[in-house]
Amino acid sequence: MSERLTFDVGTFTEQGQRRYQEDAVGHEAGPSVAVFVVADGLGGHPNGDLASKAAVETVVGLALLPTDLEGETAPGLRALASNSVTAAHRSAQDTGGSTTLAMVLVAGACAVVAHVGDSRVYRLRGGAVAQLTEDHRVARHYLSRWLGGRRDDPDFSTPTVSKLDTRPGDVWVLATDGVSDTLSEEWIRQILEREPTAQAAAEALVRFALKLGSGDNCTALVVRVGGAS
Repeated sequence: MSERLTFDVGTFTEQGQRRYQEDAVGHEAGPSVAVFVVADGLGGHPNGDLASKAAVETVVGLALLPTDLEGETAPGLRALASNSVTAAHRSAQDTGGSTTLAMVLVAGACAVVAHVGDSRVYRLRGGAVAQLTEDHRVARHYLSRWLGGRRDDPDFSTPTVSKLDTRPGDVWVLATDGVSDTLSEEWIRQILEREPTAQAAAEALVRFALKLGSGDNCTALVVRVGGAS
C-alpha cells in the first residue's frame, strides 16, 4: 500500500430551525483506512436522531478494524464500503429510525465514496468543485433510498459506491441536505478557498447555509488532504 496521506479535518453541525438535531458526523484514521461519514435522520419519522448516530458509529467502528488491503486496495475499499452500509442499515433498523448516509474511505491514494439518500460528497480539486454523489430522490423532497425503516424491499438501502483517487491539495466536503440544498457549488468553492483550516471551512459552510435561510439541520465535514506521512 502507498504511504498514508495526512488530513486536516473539521466538522460543524447546527440544529437550525428544526425541533430536533437528527444529523450525525464522524471520522477516524484507522490502521488501514481513514473514514469520513455524515448521516441525516429522516424528519417525520421516529428516532431519526438515534438512527443517524447508530449508522455513523457502525461505519466508523468497522473502518477501525485492521484490514489487509495490500495488492487489492480498490476492491477491498469497495467491499468495506458496501459491508459498512449493510451493517449501518441493520443498526438503524434496530433503533426503529431511518437515515441517509454518505461516506468517504481512503487508503493511500485510493478513495471510495458510498452513499444512500441525499447527503452529498463534493471534492475541490484544481480550483473546481465537483459533486461526487447523485441524490437518491424521486422528487425534490422524496427519497428513493435510505437506511433503516421498512424491511420488505431489499433494494431501497442499496448504496451507490464509486472508486476515485485522492491527492495532496484535494479538499473533500461531506454535507447533509440542510447545507447542500442551500449552497451552490460556487459558494462552496469560495468558502473552501477562503478559509485557512478545515474547521473554519466547516463552520463557514454551515453558518452561511443558515444565513441564506436553510430550515433544516445543517452539518458539514471538511477534509483537507496533505502530503504523505
